Amino acid sequence: MNKEKFLALDCTQRVEYVNDLLKNNHDLQQIADSIGINYSTFTKLMTQGDYIFVKRDGQYFRFIRNGDTISSINNSADDFTAFLNENKDVLKQIIEKHKANNDFTIDKKIFSSKLSTKTFRMPEELYQQFVLTCEREFPHLKIQDIIAQLLLNFSNNYSSD
Repeated sequence: MNKEKFLALDCTQRVEYVNDLLKNNHDLQQIADSIGINYSTFTKLMTQGDYIFVKRDGQYFRFIRNGDTISSINNSADDFTAFLNENKDVLKQIIEKHKANNDFTIDKKIFSSKLSTKTFRMPEELYQQFVLTCEREFPHLKIQDIIAQLLLNFSNNYSSD
């Protein structure tokens, strides 16, 4: 690409073009030379539109000026970053549970085994408390899978095999 075409691009298009070249093992000096622009002018142009060069990633990223959100993002990651910012509190809870070893995982056996329908009798209050706990703490899991995992844990703990 020549100097005129490069300068005619808007800042987002410039960043996409340069990032593609950087992925192909070009460095900034080589890119500036191939376009025919002085290196210092090139780097100044590349910072327009709040873009920054992250050396460890070897790419330009958009810098967002916001107090409590993730501040440096790639254009293709805008949706992902928005999702992270919207779910920041939930993610913190998940991380804290994991750190405290309070995470509950379902064994692969639960999903790969043939299902069997059984009826159990238990106090209503106990069942309602169990359901509320499952819905509050593990909304991503099915109650039948949680019960199956609890039965498997019980069998593993008290089996004489």
